[in-house]
Amino acid sequence: MRRSFLALTLALSCACSTPSDGTRGAPNDRETVRGVSASELAPEKAELLKAYARGGEQWPGERARALANPALAKFLVDNLVLELVRAQRALGGADQARALRAYRRALEELVSMPELSTPVLVTLLEVADPVGATVAGVALEEIGRPAVEPVSELLLRPDVEPRRRAADLLGRLPHGGSQEARVRKLMVERFGEEPDWLARTALARAIGLRGSRDSDVIPWRQALQAGLLDEDPAVAQAATEGLIALGDERAIPVLIDVLDRSARSGDYTRFQGAQRALVALSRAGEQPSVEAWRAWWAKREAQARK
Repeated sequence: MRRSFLALTLALSCACSTPSDGTRGAPNDRETVRGVSASELAPEKAELLKAYARGGEQWPGERARALANPALAKFLVDNLVLELVRAQRALGGADQARALRAYRRALEELVSMPELSTPVLVTLLEVADPVGATVAGVALEEIGRPAVEPVSELLLRPDVEPRRRAADLLGRLPHGGSQEARVRKLMVERFGEEPDWLARTALARAIGLRGSRDSDVIPWRQALQAGLLDEDPAVAQAATEGLIALGDERAIPVLIDVLDRSARSGDYTRFQGAQRALVALSRAGEQPSVEAWRAWWAKREAQARK
């Protein structure tokens, strides 16, 4: 256990580091990075990993001493992230119980130090394979609010996969507190500009979920209403799901218009989505026609004015 943990040392820092020219190392460069043995490590790093492997009552003190040293703190976080990924990969192996213990311990450690672990986990979310990205997402979700703004920055990446991953995770992360307005603006803008339909789909769902946790739902709703007319049916469907999650009945008039338009054009998929959203938001049951929906909404508005 200890030897395999040590052999992973430095792989993450090489895989996730950014050279001075701002470019990331190519995948082949990362694949050729070799691990190091305990004998190759500086003594304080080797002792730190041994202390982690031993655990017990002495570990909290050893961890505190490491966190007081920036170089050791980075070394520790990198190795905890690697331990988390390795344990995840081992969960399907012969010793699942051992792998699960290692996974839970590494996750707990990383969540306890969000200021240090969040940047590393966000980078892993950006560059890792699907297993590594999934593990990073789980850890960032556990970290919660401190992860919101760093994850949202991935929406601006030139590669589409980080944008998709970030959009999906933002739907699960909590309200960002004082940073939420900036995150809201960024997500709404990206939804209108995102060229990839899968990323737009993920953004539509995330916008509905985040909006449902926000006191100002108007920007979220307006973005999703525009998404109902997206040229891609899957994105329009996701916008429908987003409006259902948002739960703002003020979207009903727009949904009725979409219902009318899709009925006239024979767009059955879009018609079904609008109908489902109308039923969910109105809590009135399915209406037999567009005219019936308009009559229901007129009555609802009249009651609200009384």
